[in-house]
Amino acid sequence: MTVRAPSTRATATAPASTAATAPRATAASTRVAAASTALTAPPAGLGKGDSGAKVKQLQQGLVKLGYMTQAQMNSGPGSFGPKTETAVKKFQADNKISTTGYYGEQTAAALKKALAKVSTPTTPTQPGKFTKPAVISAPSPNSDSRNGADIDTIVLHHTGTNNGSGDLAWMRNPASKVSAHYMLDRDGKIYQLVGDTKRAWHAGKSELHGVPTDVNARSIGIEIVNDGSGKTAFTEAQYKALTQLVGYLKQEYNVPMKNIVGHKDVAVPKGRKDDPASNFDWARLRKGIGG
Repeated sequence: MTVRAPSTRATATAPASTAATAPRATAASTRVAAASTALTAPPAGLGKGDSGAKVKQLQQGLVKLGYMTQAQMNSGPGSFGPKTETAVKKFQADNKISTTGYYGEQTAAALKKALAKVSTPTTPTQPGKFTKPAVISAPSPNSDSRNGADIDTIVLHHTGTNNGSGDLAWMRNPASKVSAHYMLDRDGKIYQLVGDTKRAWHAGKSELHGVPTDVNARSIGIEIVNDGSGKTAFTEAQYKALTQLVGYLKQEYNVPMKNIVGHKDVAVPKGRKDDPASNFDWARLRKGIGG
């Protein structure tokens, strides 16, 4: 599926005496460094007109969660202006908090929880084993029942734009009548719009290996934010996130490698769809998930 929002239409040798302890010290310093750079929510009590390190910390959190762009933050780092206020309001609305634009106790608690969720490590815990990567919940009403069908297919798409926020909004709009289970933004963030047990609306009229079937009922749909031109590179962050997500889904639902396909492989008639774009690196994905 190509997502098309109305506005667009559219990754020196250690001394002998210390050699035995060096690895332990390195591991400890790595843990300390990771802890010191972890992104956390600032204390509550920030509003329009405030400035300083705490506001910058708030902005970094909003960028991490996709409520501000890096460019918006760079235009006023550490300054709580209209763009920061708008981002706070959007975050409040998504978390069912009164949309005051003021960063108070409830908002701070919600931000802390959201940042902890997206900071969950996404690397396999064991070689060849995949855990579900951290996802940001962004529910879409555009789904229905699988009617008992088992999941045995994964379908990859490009959205048709490079505007992740617009694509996300369109798939969450009841009027669009389109959705996917997951969307991967340009920065590698993974949004879950439809639960795995539900049937998302992403494949349309389709067949699998030449046999007409309801692909939506038996598949997981993944939208990757990319304009589909074949000239815009899929990002490093997207490949890493996609490898982890597809590896987990393949493992969780015992999906055969031959059933990890693009929309162009299942759409009817042939040629109706061309996603993911021609420059998508299928070999990299297959190698990453052990195929």
